[in-house]
Amino acid sequence: MHLKDQHPLYPCSESDKQEIRRELGMKESILQEDIDAILDWFNKQAHLVHAPIDRDHIEKLLISTNGSREKTKRRIDNFYKYRSQAPELVLSRREVLTNPLYNGWSFYHQAAMFELYEKKRLSIFKITDPDPSKFDADVIFRNTIMLGDLRLKFDYMLGEIWIMDLENVSFGHILRVNPTTIQKFMNIIQDGVGFKMFEIHFINVSSFGQHVVNFLKQFVKPKIMERFVCHENSENLHKYIPKKYLPKDYGGEQPSLNDMKAILRKELLKDLSKNYLLECCQQLSDESKRMGTKYQEEHLVGSFKKLEFD
Repeated sequence: MHLKDQHPLYPCSESDKQEIRRELGMKESILQEDIDAILDWFNKQAHLVHAPIDRDHIEKLLISTNGSREKTKRRIDNFYKYRSQAPELVLSRREVLTNPLYNGWSFYHQAAMFELYEKKRLSIFKITDPDPSKFDADVIFRNTIMLGDLRLKFDYMLGEIWIMDLENVSFGHILRVNPTTIQKFMNIIQDGVGFKMFEIHFINVSSFGQHVVNFLKQFVKPKIMERFVCHENSENLHKYIPKKYLPKDYGGEQPSLNDMKAILRKELLKDLSKNYLLECCQQLSDESKRMGTKYQEEHLVGSFKKLEFD
């Protein structure tokens, strides 16, 4: 199913879409040929054929790989493979989507700004409850993967800029992060979803906050580490991102993070979002049917004996 309708959470004008395609040199006829070829390949993979995929998903991955069919195929294979190894992060969304009273954002903010900045989507993460006992990293991972599914379907952008506010993060929060689970999450995000990451800004970085950044570096690729930018306060952000594109919380013109949270929770309970996200629970590979080298879970996580927090 190929939807041209916009999603309320991820607006993008038709002119923006055409500019993105022009910037990448993607012609409509060639793009559709590439999608057809990748769908044909997908339907011949025994470990993938029974899982759903659609043209929108493939188009977004072609954008992230600059139109490379082979890179897109590898990205798709990784997407389904890594999700199959983390069902606790994929299937647990059912509680969020079927219980209107459930609040999966009670201890933190997570918002994608409505207006694209230089054809990039700006996303903000902030822990709001300083009490580590209220913190659940798996909930953040689950929600981020879930929203990533929506974005692969409905969003249209060159890539991402993330802002991570460390104001309320303490050592107690980090101790509640399972290294195995964060690696599973990062594999899905980096090698499966694979949106281009242009910048990751860490704000309100104290001396302890720098330890948090160093901890996270152990789970990301070197090229993404090079895009980390640390700021002692939020005002420094204005040197990189105009206020027009930031939420009111940081002196900007976009809705506040509290308002964005209310909008997000409301939209996820509507049929457009809910039904699609429940369908995405089936986007798992069947590794027992993979031809050739079988995928081993230990290759996913590796060893954490040398995991450091310095």
